[in-house]
Amino acid sequence: MSIKIRKLDELARDTRGAGFVEYIILVGLVALFCIVAYQAFGNAVTTKVQEQAGKVQGIQ
Repeated sequence: MSIKIRKLDELARDTRGAGFVEYIILVGLVALFCIVAYQAFGNAVTTKVQEQAGKVQGIQ
């Protein structure tokens, strides 16, 4: 029983790979933010870009 507790304690204290896991979580959150922002503002931004492109073409 003592060996199992010791192994679990060692496993809990092991921090190898923690930085990588935190990086992956951060990348996932940024990707999620980008998806939500695109869904919320995508059409409005596309419309504005198309309007400006039309104005630029009208100048020439």
